[in-house]
Amino acid sequence: MSTVSSAGRRFVLLAGVIVVAGGLAAWWILTAGRAANEGFDITDEGYYLLSYRWWDSNPLALTGVQYLYGPVFEWFGYDIAKLRFFRLFTVVAVHLVFGYSFMRWLRGRRPGAPPTRLWEAAGTAVVLAAGGMCYSWIPQSPGYNDVVLLGALTLVSCVLWMATAVDRGTPVPFWIFLVAGLVIGVMVLAKWTSVVVIGLIVITAVVVLAGQGARSVARGILYALGGLALAALVVQLFVVRLDVAVPGILDVNRFIAGTSYTPPELLHLYWTSTVDLVGRTLVAHGLLLLAVAVATIARWRWLRIAAAVLALIALVVSVRHVAVADGALGGSQHIPMYAETLLAAVLVAVVAGAGAVIAGRAGVTARSRLSRENTRTWVILALLVLLPLVQAFGTNTPLYTIGFNAFAAWAAVMIAVLTGIWATPVVARLTLGIVLAGALVATSTIAYTGLFRYPYRSVGHSQLTAAATIPALDGLYLSPAAEENFGRLAADLRPYTEPPGRPMLALDKMAGLVLMLGGRPLGEAWIAPKERARTAAGIEEVCRTEHPSRAPLVILNREISDVEIDALRACGLDFRAEYEQLAPARATIGLQVWIPKAERGGRATG
Repeated sequence: MSTVSSAGRRFVLLAGVIVVAGGLAAWWILTAGRAANEGFDITDEGYYLLSYRWWDSNPLALTGVQYLYGPVFEWFGYDIAKLRFFRLFTVVAVHLVFGYSFMRWLRGRRPGAPPTRLWEAAGTAVVLAAGGMCYSWIPQSPGYNDVVLLGALTLVSCVLWMATAVDRGTPVPFWIFLVAGLVIGVMVLAKWTSVVVIGLIVITAVVVLAGQGARSVARGILYALGGLALAALVVQLFVVRLDVAVPGILDVNRFIAGTSYTPPELLHLYWTSTVDLVGRTLVAHGLLLLAVAVATIARWRWLRIAAAVLALIALVVSVRHVAVADGALGGSQHIPMYAETLLAAVLVAVVAGAGAVIAGRAGVTARSRLSRENTRTWVILALLVLLPLVQAFGTNTPLYTIGFNAFAAWAAVMIAVLTGIWATPVVARLTLGIVLAGALVATSTIAYTGLFRYPYRSVGHSQLTAAATIPALDGLYLSPAAEENFGRLAADLRPYTEPPGRPMLALDKMAGLVLMLGGRPLGEAWIAPKERARTAAGIEEVCRTEHPSRAPLVILNREISDVEIDALRACGLDFRAEYEQLAPARATIGLQVWIPKAERGGRATG
């Protein structure tokens, strides 16, 4: 009777987790789908899309991500909304694969797990709900950060399949290594600094495979190299010749040498910003961490009661801080605040796990399953703890800015700890369970507000009511003011932008305007105010190797500098003598639009 009752309680618990986590996942997924045709950012998102639009004819790029998403964008008929839906599909699919792979592996580490597939379904739903952080603040269109994050989760999934096979004493399927090699190739093409997270995952894979001996390690390396070679062959034969793509990427990296952050400067930025975040988190949620530590090691009844009271107070204090400090809102302006919330959640799991292991080995409490884990398991859990931050290496912002988009890895750690400390006092388990549930609510709320209330460099959902009339933005909704301005600029420039593909310079950070006008970038698609030498080098390179048949249109949100004027001379153009302004800036939405005097036959703006 008690066995039946216990099985019933487990069924209800797992079903409840699936309903709650699945509902939260559906919330952010449906929100992302609803927002796929809303808003447009002419800066970062415009840069991504412009590079994808000309992926096969403009090899000057910082990374090779255009060779991944460019063919997809072309296949979709350059439909931005469809590309955004494609990104949503990849985010959901990879998190489902990662969640199932993790739970499949964890079942072997939890002999007492319920003998039902609801176990895997519940954990997978939790991981999927945590995937909402991919929509916390960045543009809706995919970029190289998506490739690195989703690639890293896919590689970890491969490692988890390897670990499951090792635990069961069966050979690792060869296709796992081939997939890993393919993914590594794609990640390196998209962003070469991904070698940092790739290296960490490869080290973990070697430790895991070592459980079956050196021969298994060698076999895995050989098959993975085969997968890497296959990736290179596919790119070479069906996408772009590597002797075209690689020199273009190397050229741009040469252009920025000496102007971007040096490795020591980046490491200093990462260290100081991370220490600052940890300090702020301890101040805001230190009481909760203390309560979990006490609850985990509490041996006597009076101490457990005190721990329960302390945990209740701490939860109230932490929830209040999250609400007051906007710690569950999305958008780039809220990154420092929600980073505290998410870091506090995983620190609760780390403290609970460490406390359970120490207390169990010291004989203070019964030994939990977590305290009997093998080396492979600890290495995998350490990888998951480090993954969000390490996969962000290469960004010139604090690691948590990009890193916390991989919160699903931390959700997996929280599941592992929660299911591995069943021998600890119920207060510790209940507190961790509440924190995990709260973290999932926070991630879904962050995704919702990041998409609807504070979308990336756009007004909110309620103001995006005007259907775009510009063909390049077909299907999107903009604010009425943006639609009017962009439409008027496109109409004024139509005599100078037909046929499509005319070279254009949009200075600065206005690649989206070039896309709207049907133009092609002269040099790199990315133009930033602090990297004028890089922009000039790109212009000179194109003029030296291709010499465009048409003089570029020049659109400015500032005065043109001598750096750009000198670069245009490489194209045989004297800007001062050969260009004139189309109309006063007030008549061209506040921008300076310069056209070649020889083409003045087109109509001007009044």
